[in-house]
Amino acid sequence: MCSEQKLKGRTKNLAHQKSQSPSLALNTKKKQKMDSLQELLDKKQYDEEAKRPCQEAMKKQNDVALFLAGEVISAADKNSNVVFSPASINSVLTMAAATSDSEALKSCILSFLRSSSTDELNDIFREIASVVLVDGSKTGGPKITVVNGVWREQSLPCSPESKDLFENFYKSAFAQVDFRSKVSF
Repeated sequence: MCSEQKLKGRTKNLAHQKSQSPSLALNTKKKQKMDSLQELLDKKQYDEEAKRPCQEAMKKQNDVALFLAGEVISAADKNSNVVFSPASINSVLTMAAATSDSEALKSCILSFLRSSSTDELNDIFREIASVVLVDGSKTGGPKITVVNGVWREQSLPCSPESKDLFENFYKSAFAQVDFRSKVSF
């Protein structure tokens, strides 16, 4: 009789758990969804906060580009055609600042570009390359390419890190050439 009572008790407990289980499972699923949603919101806020300094730095670069455009246009003859690329100028200055051993040169470039560091300039370059230079031709969009090249006098030292930065980060051609004895005009 004792085992019969135990069996009835277990059956009763299982029936009670089954009746409670759907709501517990539903509450657990709702909690998991809420947690996932909160994680997404937190990640989005983190991403936006992380992008804010880069956006402010890019705004400064736009201001520099507008300044350069004003200088170039004001120096050009009236009714003449002018073509120049502020992005290319920025790219060259960024490469020079990132690879220069001269702190004075870096400081001058950073000041002109209104930037706090070469890391900030590299972040801007990375952002521009990932957004502007994306090949959209497969989806009917534009394909914009740039040609950057660095030709450095062969007698000047160049670290492997600088060469790697030019070729792999800035996607520019790199060559050490003899400007001293093979000059041609």
